[in-house]
Amino acid sequence: MLRRTRGLRSGLGSILIALVLTGAWAVERWGPGLVPATWGLQLGSQSCRLDYVLDGDSLRLVCAGKPVEVRLHCIDAPEKGQQPWGDRSRAHLKEMATRRLDLIPFEQDRFGRTLGEVYSTGENRISLNLEQVRSGQAAVYDRYCDNPRYFRAEREAREEKRGIWKRRGLHQTPWKYRHRRS
Repeated sequence: MLRRTRGLRSGLGSILIALVLTGAWAVERWGPGLVPATWGLQLGSQSCRLDYVLDGDSLRLVCAGKPVEVRLHCIDAPEKGQQPWGDRSRAHLKEMATRRLDLIPFEQDRFGRTLGEVYSTGENRISLNLEQVRSGQAAVYDRYCDNPRYFRAEREAREEKRGIWKRRGLHQTPWKYRHRRS
């Protein structure tokens, strides 16, 4: 009986370790949005102040007293010249952004902007990145995104014909619009 108990404990310990490692891998791969905000885990986030909403996928924040231009990871919003979609996308982001925001930086892009996920603060904490896609104000930039949450949100927005999905056009693929202009 003693051997069986030890074996059972050892097996449970192995399962627990495997679960913890799988969870850490999933958060690393698909982003900290997998961890519910109620758990209180920050995973490298910075508390920042909103300075200015540049467009539907870019913000200027002040983090630790320094200005930081942030490009929202995984998404691409219509350009300012893609009217009325560009203005609508920017207005939606501005409406969602609280005065204080949490930034989870991933890396720098080739323009020196911080690529990251930005969360509103307070009771109804949301990912601004994901909400832009969910509401149809931005498309998933699949060239730079492998997070299934974004693809599900875009599929739902398309099915419901929200925002940019109401009418076909280049506003649905800002990356093609920018390439065509150059």
